[in-house]
Amino acid sequence: MHDDRLREEAVISLIKSKLIKADILPDRFKYLYFENIDSTNKYAKAHSDELDAAVVVAEDQYEGVGKNSSHWWSSPYCSILASLVLTIDLEPSETLVYPLLVGAVIREALEEHGIDAEVKWPNDLYVGDKKLAGILCETIIEHGRVTKLIIGFGINVNQSRDEMILYNMTSLYGYNGIKYNRCELLADILIKLFEHMKYSYEDNMKYMEREVNTHLYAKGSTIFFESNKRYEGTLTGVSADGALLLLTNSGMKEFLSGKIIM
Repeated sequence: MHDDRLREEAVISLIKSKLIKADILPDRFKYLYFENIDSTNKYAKAHSDELDAAVVVAEDQYEGVGKNSSHWWSSPYCSILASLVLTIDLEPSETLVYPLLVGAVIREALEEHGIDAEVKWPNDLYVGDKKLAGILCETIIEHGRVTKLIIGFGINVNQSRDEMILYNMTSLYGYNGIKYNRCELLADILIKLFEHMKYSYEDNMKYMEREVNTHLYAKGSTIFFESNKRYEGTLTGVSADGALLLLTNSGMKEFLSGKIIM
């Protein structure tokens, strides 16, 4: 029996106990919990018409994916696997920066638990030199506007170090030897995400640029970057629209897509 299962009553009661303002949860908010599911993001997309604001949470998922359809491995009852569904009205281009914004928000929530994580462009969190968490944002577009934003995130929490070595990743427990209450971590992350969803787009972008540039993985390091071709340069930061800034021998270059090769 797992006494820290991410059930609605455990997580929502923690959220309410931590809040001064009781209106942080959106209207018509739903908390959907599954022991096992193909993918929280897949479920959220398939049921987006029924969900104005919701979080889909699973203890295990067997078809979890990351950016560019890469497989996301998880261990049952040891991770946080969740997808937040939000009703919004944005241009498609305005949502490109959300993986970095969400990464910055989750990083801040983890910092309050003594976890010194960094944001790896464009959609991961690292501690030390290992991946801790991944973020996948997807959209529902109607008449040229984004009407639903689906924010999926997976965080390795209580897996052992030996278990994570097999996948060249890390977990909070594997990194510092501390077992964490997953319900409390998820409650704190959701509180911060809901708070930011009440901010203006402009304020969120300012927050993203400041926080990511302060806590950017490999900032100042020489890296290789693959886009339409391979580049070498110094990672100097991210721009206000979330583009990676790479100082090369031929000058500063900005990339909105591509892959960092260390």
